[in-house]
Amino acid sequence: MTPNNETTTVPPETAGFDVREFARTAHGSRRGTLALGPLAEDPLDADSVRLVRALRDMERTTLRRVRDLLVTATHKDARVTAFLTTWMFERFWTADALDAVLDASPAARDLPTSAGPARRVPAERRERRGPVRRSLIANVTGTQIVAVHVTTGLVDEWITQAAYRRLAGVSPAMASIVNPVLETKHRHVRFLAEEAERRLRGSARAQRLTCRALRHAAWPLGSVDRSGHERTFFERHVFGDQRGRAEARRVRGMVAALPGIRPGVASTVESRLLP
Repeated sequence: MTPNNETTTVPPETAGFDVREFARTAHGSRRGTLALGPLAEDPLDADSVRLVRALRDMERTTLRRVRDLLVTATHKDARVTAFLTTWMFERFWTADALDAVLDASPAARDLPTSAGPARRVPAERRERRGPVRRSLIANVTGTQIVAVHVTTGLVDEWITQAAYRRLAGVSPAMASIVNPVLETKHRHVRFLAEEAERRLRGSARAQRLTCRALRHAAWPLGSVDRSGHERTFFERHVFGDQRGRAEARRVRGMVAALPGIRPGVASTVESRLLP
């Protein structure tokens, strides 16, 4: 008890992430609460709809990402795998909500195809390795690969949050749809930030491996398989103007603040977000 006879508790922002509570309160289908009517009265412009599609496609890559993670030593970490199960569930339903927005948006019918040749960047050649080769390399890396996975996942969440904030600023109707998604993603960030901080701080080798992964990743994660013109659109639309460049600087600052991540690595992440 404190001198004032008040019980002290750990503030939520500093308390350890409760994975069981996260699973218990997982967010499922949002269709019943989406306010889609205003989108008919004030339709989204073509670029905003294209961004919705891009984010929907990114959320849909979750199953493949989890598959790639779970063939490595990450699958032996019960806390991380428990998080990933609910994380995958929530991202599935986020993609479903974005599908509903696309269905309600007339401009979606006239979007350019998302298919096309992928961008070929020498620094991203590691990302183009097949799943078997990635699995073999990751398993040689051992348990330190978990630090790589949670840190790259954290940076990816920061980047997609910037895109969602851009979408929320389009109109009050989109803000009412996107803000709950951002609240969901805030929980994802809390877990990943906690794990990244702990694992990086405890291992110089984890720091080296993570720096290498951050330098070579295609952002957002999974972009290495997307068409070059869709990647260029995302970079220009989310990070191409003054507000977007400020978001990219914000990402750089958060990456640089992680234990053992060199400023040059954070600058590389920032530069690869910009068109």
